Amino acid sequence: MNRNTASRFSPGRYLQRGVTLVELMVTVSITGILMAGLMGLVGESLHIESVTRQRIDLVQQARFAMQRMTTAVGKSGYLMLPLVDSPYTAWSEAVRDVLAVTLDPTLDRDADGWADANNDKDFQDSNQNGIRDDGEWQRIDEDTSGDMTNDDESGIVGIDDDGDGLVDEAHKNDDDEGSVFDEDLQPLQDADGDLSFSEDLGEDMNGDGASGISGVDDDGDGAFDEGNQKDDDEDGLSDEDWLDPVVFYLNGTDLIERTPAINPVDGNDFIENVIADHVSAFTVTRHGVGYQLNPLLTIDLTLTADDGESISLSATVAQGGLL
Repeated sequence: MNRNTASRFSPGRYLQRGVTLVELMVTVSITGILMAGLMGLVGESLHIESVTRQRIDLVQQARFAMQRMTTAVGKSGYLMLPLVDSPYTAWSEAVRDVLAVTLDPTLDRDADGWADANNDKDFQDSNQNGIRDDGEWQRIDEDTSGDMTNDDESGIVGIDDDGDGLVDEAHKNDDDEGSVFDEDLQPLQDADGDLSFSEDLGEDMNGDGASGISGVDDDGDGAFDEGNQKDDDEDGLSDEDWLDPVVFYLNGTDLIERTPAINPVDGNDFIENVIADHVSAFTVTRHGVGYQLNPLLTIDLTLTADDGESISLSATVAQGGLL
């Protein structure tokens, strides 16, 4: 009995079930190496994921920004910037890092039945009943002041309109920042010879010394030239319907979209939003010279990620082509 018990629980058999200190240290070392390698793989994977996410985000931003700009141009009634290249300057007005068009004349963001660009909410009252009936069109941008954007600054407030490196440097009525103001006439006259048409109108938009168009019943009320010469639509008010610019410009590496507020009190009442960041290049090229019914623009936009990879988009669009 005693021999059997000693044999069953002998020290030799018990020691065979454990590990030596050396074996333990080797095991720990191998585990550490494997963990270090695994952490490296995880870190690299997370970096790749971060880079991929940023690139996807930049692609989405670029597409969104381009869609905003091409839609604004296509649904605008008037291209404000870039101007046509002037023969009087040594720089290009037609290739710029800014885009400005008038607000879509059909846009009604608050769904009140009036176009947002119809500042005075007037219309062609054909039957003179004082109510806008079906088929009676709204009159938009038809009675501007000498300061066409009604923002108390030359050109568009806060923008270098003519590309000379200066902002709002002239008289508030100098809508193209060309040093002379109120020199052009409507319709479609280039009185100053800068090859841009009707971009700097005076209070009497056609310069004929009469309200509206001389000798014409502009508002259909049966009377002719019954207001003062600044009342371009013969509605009894003067200079009440200004141009509402939608502007795209760079602020550092951010592409900004400026839109008029709903029911703005004047041209300084607007909202600005960043529609793309990491912008490394933004160029707007106006094609052609002289008057064009629907001038063509090419918009080039490049966004660059932190690792240097870039996404570039380009689009050519006609002003008013979507109206």
